[in-house]
Amino acid sequence: MIVDCHFHIDEKMLTLEKMIEGMDKNDITKTVLIASMNETMFEGGSAFQHNLQHFFRFLILNAPQIGLKIYDGLVKDGFLKLHGSSYKIFTKPSNDIVATAIARFPERFLGWVAVNPLAHESVEEVEFYLNNPSFIGVKAHPFMHEYSIKALDPIAALCESKGVPMIIHLSSEADSYKYLPENYPKLKLIYAHAGLPFWKKLWKYVKDQPNVYVDTSSDYLNQSIVKKAVESLGFRKVLYGCDGPYGMKKFNNYDYSEKKSWIESLHIPDNQKEYILGKNFLGLID
Repeated sequence: MIVDCHFHIDEKMLTLEKMIEGMDKNDITKTVLIASMNETMFEGGSAFQHNLQHFFRFLILNAPQIGLKIYDGLVKDGFLKLHGSSYKIFTKPSNDIVATAIARFPERFLGWVAVNPLAHESVEEVEFYLNNPSFIGVKAHPFMHEYSIKALDPIAALCESKGVPMIIHLSSEADSYKYLPENYPKLKLIYAHAGLPFWKKLWKYVKDQPNVYVDTSSDYLNQSIVKKAVESLGFRKVLYGCDGPYGMKKFNNYDYSEKKSWIESLHIPDNQKEYILGKNFLGLID
C-alpha cells in the first residue's frame, strides 16, 4: 500500500475528484490531508524561480547560517512571501474542511489535525478531532505561526499519551528539533520536508532517535536531497509525502509522478522502497 503522508486540501487549486484521479494513476492508496495553511498560491514556473529554489537548497545544505536568514525572511507579519508575492497565513486552519473531505471519500483519505498553540482552545480542538478515527495525528507549524517549539508542550503531551504522531514544519529556532524527542521520548514525531531548515544537522541527530522520522514532501526538496536523507537516515526513518497541491502552475493539474519518482529512483532494493512509500507510516498509526 502506498500512502502519501503529507498533502494539503485547497479545492481552488485541486479538487478532491482530481486528487483521487492522480492517486489512482500513481497507485497511491491513501492520502493524509492537512488543512491549508495559507491563501491559494500557484507557482509561476519561471527559470528565475527554479534557480532561486536551487540556490536556497544549496545554502541550507552548505552555508546554513545564510540559508536560515533567507528562510526566516519568508514569513513576516502574518504573510508568506515567495517570489515577490505575499500570501496570508491562516491563524486557525480549518480542520472541518479535512473532516468533510474524509466523509466524502472515507476509503481514500485520512487527516492530520492542524493546530496553532497560540489559538484559543487548541488542546480541546485536537481532542475533538482525534475522536474521529480517520484523524490519525496532529500537524504543527512553528514556522508559519511563529512560536517557540516549547509552546507545543500541551499538544505533545496529549499526542504522547494517546500514541498518535505529530508532524512538524520546523522554524529556524536553534536546536528546536531536539526539544520534543528529549522531553517526550515516546512521542512519534515526523519532521516535514526532510527536516527543513536543518537537514544535515537534524539527520545526524534523528538517526539515533527511535521515534523520530522525516518525510520527503515539498518543492523545498529535490531528488538529490531525498537521496541524501535516505543515505543519512536509512530507509526505516523516511516517509513518502508530496506537500501538494503546492507547486502547481495550473488549476487541477498536479503532477504526482515527480515526487514519487524521488523514491522510485533510489538505489535501494524494492522492498526498502516499500517501507518509505507506505509501510513506515502505517507502522506509526497502528
